[in-house]
Parts: sequence; C-alpha cells; structure tokens
Amino acid sequence: MGQPLIIPHTMFVLVGEMTVVVDTSFSSVGDVRAAYPQEIWRADDEEPVALLRELGISPLAVEVVICTHLHYDHCGGNASFPNAQVIVQERELEYALAPTSQLMVREYFSPGWGFPATFDKDSLSLVRGDAEVSSGLRLLALPGHTPGSQGALVDTSHGVLALPGDLIMLYENFTETIPVGLHTDVDAWYISCARLKDACDGVAPSHDMRLFERGAIVELTDADDRASRSVWLGRGRG
Repeated sequence: MGQPLIIPHTMFVLVGEMTVVVDTSFSSVGDVRAAYPQEIWRADDEEPVALLRELGISPLAVEVVICTHLHYDHCGGNASFPNAQVIVQERELEYALAPTSQLMVREYFSPGWGFPATFDKDSLSLVRGDAEVSSGLRLLALPGHTPGSQGALVDTSHGVLALPGDLIMLYENFTETIPVGLHTDVDAWYISCARLKDACDGVAPSHDMRLFERGAIVELTDADDRASRSVWLGRGRG
C-alpha cells in the first residue's frame, strides 16, 4: 500500500482447435494519456499486432477474442481482430454502458462522458454465466472487480490454467486471498476467488510483472491450503 509499482498490461494467445486471444490491452498510449493521465508506455515492437506476428499469427486468423471485462485496458485492441467473435458477459456490457460510479466511468472510458470508445457494443457476442467456448476452453463468471467479469479456464498438460482478468491482478490476490483494490462488490470478489481456486490448478495474473519471468513455475495453494500445486506459465515479454 502506498508504493508505486510498474505493472504490465497483458493479453494472452491460445492456440489449439482455434486461435483465441484473451483481452486486447489498451488502444494506444496517446488515447490513454489523453483520457486518463498516467505514466504509460508501449514500444512499437510491443504493439499487440506486432507481438502476434512475432509468433507467426496473423490478426486476421484470430477466431475468438475473450474480454474478461470491458475496462479500457482489456478491450482497447478489439478492432485489431476483425474476423474474431468477441465474447463478453451480458451483465458486463449492461454495466459498461451505464456505470454507477465516477471511478468506473473512467475505467470504462464511458463514451457518454466524452471518453474515446474502446469497444463496439453491436459487435459483441454476449453470454450469461459460465460457458464452454471449445474443447478445453471454458468461461467462468467471476463478478467482483466488475459486475460482469469473467475468466478463461484453459486445459493444459500441466493442469487447468486460469486467466481471470482483474479478479487477480497480482499473485497475492490469489495465494493470500487479498481483494484487488478496485472493485464494484468486494463480497462478490471473495465468492469469485473461492470459485476460481476450486476450478483451476494455476493462475496467470493480469498485472503482475513476475508473469514474464521466462519459464516461471509458480507454486500455488489449493482452496483448503492442504496441497501445493504448480503450473508452467511459459514465456512472455514485458
């Protein structure tokens, strides 16, 4: 508390039966600085499309985009994937269009308050609650950070990896059950965190620089603190 941190804005690419992107970061440094003054930067070779091409993936080949929620830094790059089905919780869209707190108005870049639009509401595919996207890829409704937050559960050779968006910003939110500092409903956050612990073997936080330690093995504890579990988080770039 009270200490500045350098945090990453993350997106994840899943390659299996289809090519899926989970969250799309923010639209541009200029847009964010103009709307929400902060120290923020992104080099040209860190632009989402550039990173995908480095992996040999064309943005046109991305078939599904999962937005864990609709804050500006999780859906700002949606337009880079014109052929993708963009999946969002219905409750999230409802709230994003009419946030009830001034802080959330800013986090959503609510167009009604003069912010630049970060998503096209008419292009979204809406789901209600838990859902299956494809074999080995499921959605888990995780309200708390926002009313319609969701996470992706990915079957891997190391177990089920959770990509829970901002329900889990830092590892300690998960391992020590510490709520994130920004939420619409802290009680819902605790319930969602418990659901997440029951559903996964490991978690990739949304804003933790430790995620980018190459080949990191992160030891996690199960919901009852009785057993240690680990999952390989692979390679990444800060």
